Amino acid sequence: MKTINLQINWYLYSIQLVLLVLLCVVLLSLGFVTVAKVLVALGSALTMFSLIAGIWGKKYVHIDKAGFSHHNGLNIHYLHGDEIAALKATKVLNVYVISVELKANKQVSFPYWLASFEEIQKAAKLFSCPVIGLTQSQVKA
Repeated sequence: MKTINLQINWYLYSIQLVLLVLLCVVLLSLGFVTVAKVLVALGSALTMFSLIAGIWGKKYVHIDKAGFSHHNGLNIHYLHGDEIAALKATKVLNVYVISVELKANKQVSFPYWLASFEEIQKAAKLFSCPVIGLTQSQVKA
């Protein structure tokens, strides 16, 4: 099986930037000009740094027969296939955000990454685990 590369969650980055603008407007209307400038500058810089790292491939989530490998910009982490108990899919518009439930009763979420229905099905089949939150009724005929 080829590696499944998850896509950047543009929705979340967009919402994050919109919330920063709204926070700035609220803080400015309350007279906290310096606080607004600092929070918006730091928040937008961190958001853009994270987004650019994802675009350049410095942050990623890969799924293959060995399990999940993800790079957060600083370190590479692995979730081995034999540790995976279930995949959890949360639908956001027409795509899905994946969370991995481990046999050690831990959950690892990837909110900044998206997968298609088919990719989640392939991953679940690969690890022989159930998918929570994904039903056949969501499949278009």
